[in-house]
Amino acid sequence: MAEDLHKLKNSNSKASKMIVELQKHGIHNESLLSLMLTIPRHDFVEPAFSHLAYSATPLPIGRNQTISQPLTVARMTEWLLEYSRMGRILEVGTGSGYQTCILSHFFNKVHTIERQQRLFERAQKRLSQLGVNNVEYLHGDGHVGWPTTLTVDAVIVTAMASKIPLALTDCLKDGGVLIMPLDQPEPMIGCWRKMGVQWKCLEESPAQFVPMLEGLVCE
Repeated sequence: MAEDLHKLKNSNSKASKMIVELQKHGIHNESLLSLMLTIPRHDFVEPAFSHLAYSATPLPIGRNQTISQPLTVARMTEWLLEYSRMGRILEVGTGSGYQTCILSHFFNKVHTIERQQRLFERAQKRLSQLGVNNVEYLHGDGHVGWPTTLTVDAVIVTAMASKIPLALTDCLKDGGVLIMPLDQPEPMIGCWRKMGVQWKCLEESPAQFVPMLEGLVCE
């Protein structure tokens, strides 16, 4: 695997160049890099932007939503691989399904919530076509969490909020990991471990995300 990644420096493919850039920015998990090399990221963006799919920028996916730039996705996932148990994870903000697809390769079970019905349906169809079969999908509001009792090893939120919904922290096991963007005091994404009634910050990094909105969009 390490030898394959080393050969990327001599490759001209867009995906290979993306991986080299991720390595330059400190992403070193070889399993993650190999996976991101093989996933067709261009299938997860609007067709008009497919030629930019491997670029270091967020891109439109429809419904005024975006797919995060590769470095953001890689950093959040690497935090999970370093700090979390690889059992069950709750994702808030399915979006195009790109992050969901990556999570499905590492976690035994992924529960993912998307408030936009059209994006929800597209992501479900896209991941099914890619053979992903360990994901449970919900067209729902991330602020209220999963509708049935659920306990998870990690929660990852892919939209910016001012505060952390209790529904998301309540379903997290003790020792579990929360990764979420917050807009105060400055826009950032943090990684925290739940320790009883306390939280330990493990990592943080500046970030920009679309806002985490309440309610459902049914169209």
